[in-house]
This record gives sequence, C-alpha cells and structure tokens, in this order.
Amino acid sequence: MTDSQIIDPQALDRLREWGGDKLAGQMVRLFLKNSGTRMDQIRAGVGASDLEEAERGAHSLKSSAANIGAETLRTLATRMESAALEGNPDDARAILPEIESAYADAMQELKKLQTEIKE
Repeated sequence: MTDSQIIDPQALDRLREWGGDKLAGQMVRLFLKNSGTRMDQIRAGVGASDLEEAERGAHSLKSSAANIGAETLRTLATRMESAALEGNPDDARAILPEIESAYADAMQELKKLQTEIKE
C-alpha cells in the first residue's frame, strides 16, 4: 500500500479469497452503514470527556477499518483507543481531527469501490 492509497487493495483481495465479491461487498456495505455510529461514539466521548465511550467507539472502528483495509483510519483509531484507555482527554482531542479526516477519506473511497464490486 502506498501513502496515497486510502484502502489497501490487499485487504479486499483477502476478503474476495475468503468469500468472493459477495463477502467483499458485504463488508464494504457494513462499514458504510455502521461506521458512522462508531464515529458518533468517539465524537460524543471526546466532547464530553467520557473516555470510556470514546474507547468503545475507537475499538470497534479499529476492527472494522482493519477488515476493509483502511489502514490510516485503523492506526488513528488505535491511537484514540490508547489515549482513552490511558485516561488522556488532551491526546484524544488532538487525535479527533485526524481521525475525522481519515474517516471522510475512507468513506469516499469505499463508496467508489462499492460500485466497482460485482456481487
């Protein structure tokens, strides 16, 4: 994966190996449908200094991002999870803009990829 790639194509290739385009398409759709809830948890948790809420959202987002190959987003979700677990609201607030940007990039790229996956 190069720096310019938002979604690691090898992750989607692995999904295709395991379950064809059907599985790859389902995983992309699930991410598009459910990841907004995780981002809302992170935003709400950081905004209210409820680090447990931010940690839950970041943990789920980290796993989902890994499944579909959104490596930058996965890395940032991992950092957010760590900041929350360590009880560091300043770090969590500092990471939020980065995670917002990576999330927007991943969503845009996955919407494009979704149209290309032939189930």
